[in-house]
Amino acid sequence: MDKIKAIIIDDEKNGRENLANTLLKYFPGIVVVAEADSALAGIEAIQKHAPDLVFLDIEMPDGNGFKVVEFFGDPTFDVIFVTAYDHYAIRAIRFSALDYILKPINILELRSAINRFGQRKKRDQRVLGQFLQNAESALPEKKIALATGDKIEFCKIGQIIRCQSDGNYTNFYFVDAPTLLVSKTLNDFEEILDGYGFIRTHKAHLVNLMFVRSFHKNDGGYLKMTDSTSVPVSRRKKEEILERLKGQLP
Repeated sequence: MDKIKAIIIDDEKNGRENLANTLLKYFPGIVVVAEADSALAGIEAIQKHAPDLVFLDIEMPDGNGFKVVEFFGDPTFDVIFVTAYDHYAIRAIRFSALDYILKPINILELRSAINRFGQRKKRDQRVLGQFLQNAESALPEKKIALATGDKIEFCKIGQIIRCQSDGNYTNFYFVDAPTLLVSKTLNDFEEILDGYGFIRTHKAHLVNLMFVRSFHKNDGGYLKMTDSTSVPVSRRKKEEILERLKGQLP
């Protein structure tokens, strides 16, 4: 089996050494061909070594790791972001179905990320490209990466009417597109889509408020959506939903 060429980009020397030593000890199939302590040095290292995989710190003095990916436009390498906890950065990464590990590095999280890299074999390069486009897109035009079976679909969040739980999966319903069954839980998407106009109405339902047509008090309370479906509203969510809908419904 061919060795996997990797580069570590992190401004903290201890962070680079720790990750390099961990890879050497537990992942003999990965060869660290270069380390870099800044975004600029990282770009130069990638140009020189053409790696298969880049472990990329997000926050660095001369620019964040996203700028490194942006520089290449259509990257031929895969990326695992390495970061101290940053809710907004992590949500952006998850929104685009990218991988990350938290500092200090946990061997189990690292192994999971590397296993996913191995399973992908060849990254659908649109994932990184879409991640960069999202940074510049207006809200309705942003796209979320949805893993469906053996492929990834890129869907505008402004076209999602609602999401419905199906065990460890989630069904996505759109304005003018077929339903998608996605291999993540509704809890995952509630977190990822927080701040994008979605609200959890019930343990099994997440709706885009843009597509609520009316609220009905009978039958315990439910929302009528623009696609004519009815979505139940739990008692504890009723007041929050009505407050969010003020000024939106006729």
